[in-house]
This record gives sequence, structure tokens and C-alpha cells, in this order.
Amino acid sequence: MAGLYIHIPFCERKCSYCAFYSFSGPWKNEEKFFQALEMEVGNLKSLYPDFLPETVFIGGGTPTAPGLDCLEKYFPMFGEFSPAEFSVEANPGTIDRQKLDLLKRTGVNRLSIGVQSFDSSCLETLGRIHSAAQAEEAFRLARAAGFENISLDLMFGVPGQTMEMLNADIDRALALGPEHISIYNLTVEEGTPLADRNPEKPDEELERDMYDQIRAKLKAAGFAHYEISNFARPGLECRHNLLYWSGGEYIGCGPAAHSHWKGVRWANVSDLDDYCGNGPRREFEEKLDPEAKARETLVMGLRRLTGVEVSPDVWKKQQAVLQWLEEEGLLEIDGHHVRLTESALFVSDSVFSELV
Repeated sequence: MAGLYIHIPFCERKCSYCAFYSFSGPWKNEEKFFQALEMEVGNLKSLYPDFLPETVFIGGGTPTAPGLDCLEKYFPMFGEFSPAEFSVEANPGTIDRQKLDLLKRTGVNRLSIGVQSFDSSCLETLGRIHSAAQAEEAFRLARAAGFENISLDLMFGVPGQTMEMLNADIDRALALGPEHISIYNLTVEEGTPLADRNPEKPDEELERDMYDQIRAKLKAAGFAHYEISNFARPGLECRHNLLYWSGGEYIGCGPAAHSHWKGVRWANVSDLDDYCGNGPRREFEEKLDPEAKARETLVMGLRRLTGVEVSPDVWKKQQAVLQWLEEEGLLEIDGHHVRLTESALFVSDSVFSELV
């Protein structure tokens, strides 16, 4: 299975925690960007004749930030791939019924709505442009537009967040009836406005308790925990992200978009003016040797709750480390199949660091 990722870098306002390549309006080069993107997407078939994406994921940035006229002009090109899963990220502060109807006509069949929190103080800390009421209204509008597969993005470990606030977030999310919930432990990235404020996050013990509470509440509500931070109604897991976690191939279009195709990994230039003026020039490119690819597949595969089968070569070289992690209670090993233990899920990055 192959996937196509589209990066739209525009935002009405950049969130305080965001380290992705994006910037806030007004955007003098919006039209030039979409023209460059149209050319890049249009060239895919000639450059990669056997590239037939089964999933398309449009992220950012905020894909729903550009105006309706611009979206109507350029979004139909993505529907030409007729993917089995076509996802678009949406900010509650930038969607209305007209934009949702357009997405539906284009063939989008999965929305990922970035709520992050329903608590006003958390939303302010995170620099979000929407209120809790707007998030709930956005969900209802999406349902009214005919979307039957909606994911909500939430965060925990936000500075000032308590267990009571987290429980309220989960309850309000569940009350809406989504098919999927992604809930991430906030990472304060260097160089972001949030990091500059040097906020005090909840202590590690509380964050672990929050994670355990999330898992318990979502399991009780009928959600399957299929990846460290992702929960879905059975059969409605995000196929595009499963592609990443399974070591699959994908091509990314847009500035700063990453690709991994036929053993080569590259990234487009992280400069909008350069991208618009010179096309998708590669910022870096590397060819992965089979062993490096296998190690990467192992680490990414461990993000799934079901685990991953370790290739013979990697098993031979990593056996001692894998068995040590098993002795430490961080891995479960069955033959050459490995998976994180329940206690290792919250500290997964520490496990991964031993394997890269």
C-alpha cells in the first residue's frame, strides 16, 4: 500500500506549541503556492508511473484555512486519485458548512478535527483560535455534511491541566460520538513560543496517571487502542498512519513534505518562496541500506499495540538488546515478534532510543 501526503503550510495563527513548517496569514503567495502544488501533484504519474496511492492525507498547517474560492479551484485535483481513505485535517475555527460540502464533493471521507482541548484555559495556553463551543459546532456541521468517519485530536500534559480537566475533555469528546480519537502528550519543542515561556508541565507521575485514565476511559467506551496515542472504533483505524507505522511507502507534496519511495527518503525544501519559484527542490535525500530500513521498521512498528515481526538480520544484531528490554519488563517477545508491554507504552521513547 502507498500513500500521498499533501502539506498546506498556511494558518490563521500559529499555535504556541507548533514546530511544524507553517506560518500565519496574510499570505501574499497563496495562489502561487497552489499553482506550484498543482504542478507537483500533476507530475507524480510521469515521475512515478507505479505510484497508486490508496490513502491521501492533507495536513499542515491548516488545510482548511485558505478561502473557499481557492479551495474550490484547487482541491478537486486530490480527488482524482480516488483513494480508499482520503483524510483532511481541519481546525474548528476555519471550517463552515460550505467548506465541508466542498470537501465531501472532492471525495474526502475522513476528517481529523484538531480540538486539542475543550477547556478554555488550555486552549489559551496552546494558542488555539477556536473555543470549545466552536469545536462542538464544527463536529455537528461535519456530521450534517455527511461525514461518517471523524477523528478528534486532543492533548494531555498541558501546563495547568488537572486530571479533572482531562476527564472533562474526554467526556465531551465521547459525547460527540467520533469514530477515532488521537490524544497526544504535549511536547514542548525548542524554538516555539510555548518553550520561550518555559511553562511548568504536570509532573511525570500525573502525566502517567493521565495516560492510564485515557486508556481506561476510551476502552470502556468501546475504542480499540491500536497505537501509542491513537484509539478507534473497530475497523476505523487511520489507514494512512498505519502505513507509516508499518514501514510502507509514501510521497509527500508541498514545502517541507517528506517522502519514502523505493528505498530513498527525501524532503522538499522548507521554504515557501523557494518552493513556489523553483518547484519541489529536495532539501535532503538519502538512500537507506536494508539494515537501516529494517531497524526503522522495527521502531515504527513498535508504536502499534500489536507489535511487529523482527527481520532475521535485525534480530541477529539486536537480540541482546531486545532480550534485555524483555528482562526489564519493557518488551514481550514471542519468537521474533515483539511488542511493548503495558508499562512501556508511556515510556516508549526510551525503549526506541535503545533500538535505533
